[in-house]
Amino acid sequence: MVRYLIVIPSLLAAAGLAVVDDGIGAASKEGESLGGLHREDQPREGSGEFDEAQVDHDAPDRERMIGTAVLTEKDVMVDTDAFAEIVLETLNDERGWGGDGSVGFEPVVVDAADLTVRLATPGTVDELCAPLNTNGYTSCRIGDELVLNVDRWAAATEEFLDAGGTLDDYRAYLLNHEAGHYLGHGHEDSCEDGLAPVMMQQTLDLRGCEPNGWLNIP
Repeated sequence: MVRYLIVIPSLLAAAGLAVVDDGIGAASKEGESLGGLHREDQPREGSGEFDEAQVDHDAPDRERMIGTAVLTEKDVMVDTDAFAEIVLETLNDERGWGGDGSVGFEPVVVDAADLTVRLATPGTVDELCAPLNTNGYTSCRIGDELVLNVDRWAAATEEFLDAGGTLDDYRAYLLNHEAGHYLGHGHEDSCEDGLAPVMMQQTLDLRGCEPNGWLNIP
């Protein structure tokens, strides 16, 4: 049986308790998923310690299978397994790098991983991505790790959203862009048919292109 706790602000006020708007569900009110996060507002600094996801994701059978571990920093308020499922679903989507059957991403423990995806606070991203300069803002691929800034996962960028992109579009872009670097692809600077290529640095500058998270658009 599911039980719901209903809190009435006026009763809290009468009891002398503060009513806090903590942002939980804010993205959902705008028609967007929180992407596994418990709330949009997240800490800026963290401990650098991580929890490992335990998911039973049914990865497609493709020519090259990449063992992928997904971790979230302990300080990030997130459902680690739900986040991991989104990561793997996105990386294995037919609109992504494996749409031609060449590559798939299957869940493994971190000690057996070919690729590790980490969701971290901005401060920890800066530490893990060094000597790359992420400025507490961007994400990175460094070696066999994709290090994702939780602020960007939670809220994308103002330019991306103002140009008509959604949070889901941005999250797809973020994963496919950094995975593209892992697979050996460099940056692109121009768009065809108006859509930004996934290897364009859309976090920084859309260059007049439409925001886009996928390689193969249906």
